[in-house]
Amino acid sequence: MALNAVAGNGGAIERGRLVDRMTDALKIDAAVVEATLAELTAAELLAEVDGTIPRIGLTTAGRDRQQANGAEVADLTTRLYADLPAEDLEAAGRVLIEVTARANAVLAGA
Repeated sequence: MALNAVAGNGGAIERGRLVDRMTDALKIDAAVVEATLAELTAAELLAEVDGTIPRIGLTTAGRDRQQANGAEVADLTTRLYADLPAEDLEAAGRVLIEVTARANAVLAGA
């Protein structure tokens, strides 16, 4: 998710914003996100970006990995959903949106 979030923000993002985004989406502690970012940085997939605001950006290897992962997921998704009727997919989408909203509400109260 970290690589996708950085890529979706043009290749670099404020570190705090990335941490907030990941903790909110994954419902995990900031320390877990920071450890993940440290691992991705050690693997040379992310790197600190120079500037006055702490930013983190994709390296060339990180961009390549993110694009390869995206292509693999797109291919798998196409195969998984290929023969399902559109109305079934629409109904499933509505149910998942509702379940996600309920889960977020429950977790926000926890």
